[in-house]
Amino acid sequence: MITVKEVLNRKYFESAKVVAGQSGLNHAIKWIHILEVIDVKQLIKGNELILTTGVILKDNEQGFLNFVQQLSDLEVAGLCIELGMYIQVVPESVINLADRLDFPLIVFQEIVPFIGITQDLHTAIIHQQYGILKQLEDYSQKINNYVLKVNDKAKILQYMQKYLNVNTYFEVNKGTSLAIPDKKIENYKDFINRLNSKNKASLEMNLFDQVYGTVHIYSEKREITELDLLILDRTVVTLSQFVLRDLYIEEKLESENRKFFEKWLEGKNSDDEIRYFIEESEQKLKQNGWMVMIHQMRRKNIIKDLTNYKINLRQALQKEGFYTFIVEQSQYLIFILNDLGPEATYKERMKRAMNELINQYRLDTLIAVGKYVSHYNELKESYQTAQETLQIRMTNMELSYFYDELLLYHMVKVLQNNNSLMQAAKEKIEKLSQYDSKHNTNLIQTLDIFFQCNGLKKETAEKLFIVRQTLYHRLEKVEQIIGSDFMNYENRLCLELMLLMTKHNYYEGMKVT
Repeated sequence: MITVKEVLNRKYFESAKVVAGQSGLNHAIKWIHILEVIDVKQLIKGNELILTTGVILKDNEQGFLNFVQQLSDLEVAGLCIELGMYIQVVPESVINLADRLDFPLIVFQEIVPFIGITQDLHTAIIHQQYGILKQLEDYSQKINNYVLKVNDKAKILQYMQKYLNVNTYFEVNKGTSLAIPDKKIENYKDFINRLNSKNKASLEMNLFDQVYGTVHIYSEKREITELDLLILDRTVVTLSQFVLRDLYIEEKLESENRKFFEKWLEGKNSDDEIRYFIEESEQKLKQNGWMVMIHQMRRKNIIKDLTNYKINLRQALQKEGFYTFIVEQSQYLIFILNDLGPEATYKERMKRAMNELINQYRLDTLIAVGKYVSHYNELKESYQTAQETLQIRMTNMELSYFYDELLLYHMVKVLQNNNSLMQAAKEKIEKLSQYDSKHNTNLIQTLDIFFQCNGLKKETAEKLFIVRQTLYHRLEKVEQIIGSDFMNYENRLCLELMLLMTKHNYYEGMKVT
């Protein structure tokens, strides 16, 4: 990038003199502009070298000050003024302001052809841009060849760092961040934030619409150039492809480990086999809690590229502190999860990960999370409870997908498997069902909501969208059919269980009226 200092050595600047802003001579120039207006906000993009005859500044010291301040705020590279016809001398106040702003103020002591300056510098800038593109192409070829020889993302960043001679910091959202060279800085983010904006640049690295991390480059000795930015962009693209390749390889390895995972879920692996596998994967895993999560995907909504979906889901879970192994079975995805965070917050973290994914893919997916167990050898129990939870949620997707929040429903499922109890429940509720069918009423639903509202009639009526007089009439009918003591503790408990056991037989999908 051409700087103001370099421009001063070109032929049209032989009579030029820097009268202020010496400290800003390293400002980069991207374009040349001739301006003869004071309000320039709509005309400036930054890094221009401005040429003016000063016609707008004649006998207007305050306007001159405002003009210089405005150009500095817009990050203009510098201002060149032709002395003579309109301005004979730059006011001292303007010189002092430019010095304070480190804003180069250059005067031509002789008349110079502005058109000649613009042609000369524009030609130089275009040639330089061509040179930048050649450098970028050369860098791209070299780093692409280099990536084929390495198996570590740190080496990719190190290659860029040495090529640009800048400091590099890779801030990973969930994982170990990298500093190259490895300086002993307590907080890199704070350190980089304190630097001048011209001495640093950052670019996010995205995988599947999620920010995997951010690559920062910075230098305390020089400004970041356009070439630096282009090379940063090219490096981040290369790094993304490298990380993505690793993730796909990881998915492939898991597919090859499918039989091992299935035996693990069924409790058929030995302790030594599991321990060895875990230690090969990640040494710290076995010391934390474990659980199984199942995703049942509707056949019409099964994602075409399931690998991308799994990688994205793995990233969402990893961000929330879960290490994952994935088993793919037909329309099921089974996740073996190791919780690396505190057990007390695992539900909250899990919900965040699932909500992020469901909102992104807009999927009608049935999710079930099994019992949270403390040891990898207890995974079979978590898997079984996840399967049971999935069965329960099939009839009511509004229920929680955590096993331990559905204990009542698990108890009911056990009762439903007892033919004698199930028959007794049906007989008790059948009387209300027959009355509903004959008179087109909703006594079963009314009783269910009444129990849910703990016998509060006002709340029950509101939930059913009926007036209280109608509710009183319905409850009287219930008393006539099943007895007036149905609200006694034992009777009520029995009825509530019977309703849970049989409600789907009688009014699943009925509208509340």
